[in-house]
Amino acid sequence: MGAADLHLHTLTSDGLMSARDLVDHVERTTDLDLIAVTDHDELSAAHEAREWAARNAYRVQVVPGVEVSTRDGHLLALFVEERPPALRSLQATAEWVAEKGGMCVAPHPFTRWTHSLQRRSLAVAIARGLIAGVEVLNASLAGRASRRHALVLASEHRLAEIGSSDAHMLCMVGLARTRFAGRTPEDLRRAIETSATQAAGRFATPGEMAAEAIPQLARSMVHLPLRRIVRYARSRSAPRAR
Repeated sequence: MGAADLHLHTLTSDGLMSARDLVDHVERTTDLDLIAVTDHDELSAAHEAREWAARNAYRVQVVPGVEVSTRDGHLLALFVEERPPALRSLQATAEWVAEKGGMCVAPHPFTRWTHSLQRRSLAVAIARGLIAGVEVLNASLAGRASRRHALVLASEHRLAEIGSSDAHMLCMVGLARTRFAGRTPEDLRRAIETSATQAAGRFATPGEMAAEAIPQLARSMVHLPLRRIVRYARSRSAPRAR
């Protein structure tokens, strides 16, 4: 059985680790076969991590991903090579991901303070076949709050059960993971498509969460909003095609 951590953040968004340090750490200190780098509305670190793993002929492989800010809540887009547009509806975003050959996972569903997806929008997207999996084990505080309802959601709709650390620093990587038959990205994709995955691992301890909380919160509350403001300003000032 292979193991994958499919929800990780780097310095490109609100994480506290570089893409290269993340890959080095996974290769040298964990038993993970795959990771997905899923920065908030950014894809560059995912590509950097994949290239770094390939350049060093590492065992671990990298699945490109993004934690997309939709109007209805955060959405994990996996197996995408382009950055999904932010601030669209869940349905429009998930349709875009599907058109690009990606897969969508609902991370820490139903929690309020993390701007997570809620029941109404999720129900519509699931009914239209746009959601492949649900994060039923997320090692963070948000994951503790969502676990019971996430398990019910995955069971009712026969969606793939996903385990992820939602790590923003190295000591959290791999605390929760997704188990699947095989070792490769193709094996993982097949397992998610057929709902043949298992969530394994544990929640972070209060001490582990405290070590991450303050510096990560600063990046989340200051760094990310500034990046979004700059990106918006640039998009408004860019010449428009006629």
